[in-house]
Amino acid sequence: MKVKNVEIVEKNEGTVKILQIPLTVRVRDGSFLHIGASLSPLTEKKGAIFKVDKKPVIPASSFKGALRNQLEELFINKSDTFMKEFNIRDAELIKPCLPATNPTKFEKELLSHGTYRNEYCSIQVDGDNIKLSKSGICPVCYLMGCTGIMGFLRIPNFFPEGKAEYIDQTRIRIDRKMNTAAKGAKVDGEQVVPGTIFKGKLETVLQNPNLSLDFGMSRKVDNDYFDKWLISWSETELKKRQEYIINNIIVPALESIHLLGGWKSVGAGMVNVDIG
Repeated sequence: MKVKNVEIVEKNEGTVKILQIPLTVRVRDGSFLHIGASLSPLTEKKGAIFKVDKKPVIPASSFKGALRNQLEELFINKSDTFMKEFNIRDAELIKPCLPATNPTKFEKELLSHGTYRNEYCSIQVDGDNIKLSKSGICPVCYLMGCTGIMGFLRIPNFFPEGKAEYIDQTRIRIDRKMNTAAKGAKVDGEQVVPGTIFKGKLETVLQNPNLSLDFGMSRKVDNDYFDKWLISWSETELKKRQEYIINNIIVPALESIHLLGGWKSVGAGMVNVDIG
């Protein structure tokens, strides 16, 4: 299959056909990367970064969150384009959902603007009965998964290429009255240096015969379609459907990821994501 005019060979995991898109994440010059780890009782360092075998790693959960955010932005900003492409008349079908059972005050404001669905995606099975939201599963949850059903994308951790250096960085809070470091407000942290390159992949499940799943087609049980945004698409050839979604939705969202991790207020997390 061609991804950005590059032919990528499809692979088989038993009967499951997958496409592994190679990705490169580079920490930009002038920035650094800080993706925090859980506080360890064996160290006094409160701002340690996420590591595997003492090497800094971009955890799958962080990258997945950033990708989901960009997919949401894409479907909001290009809703008219996608409605035309997928032959959709009901705008609710193309809107992303907010995957939260209890939205925050600020998330409720987003819902009031009408760019997100009013209900989050989920599938609940009670015996032979399936409870599904009126508009079906949103396009973002189709790719990323939601409560009750898996998505088509899989994201492992990203590991550094070659030697990955990280340095200590101390952060303090200033006592506003005394204009000195506030007592107990010193945080010893770590940061991955600029220019560090991480390698990973995005796996797309193209076909799973055991579950009757084809990427690019709506999933259904009996005559109940889960992914209603796909059922009116005039494109009938499966491979062309898959190539369109990958090249016009997934790849642009990947390349729009420019921030990862924390400490953004001090210039951290600026990255470039490239295919290959």
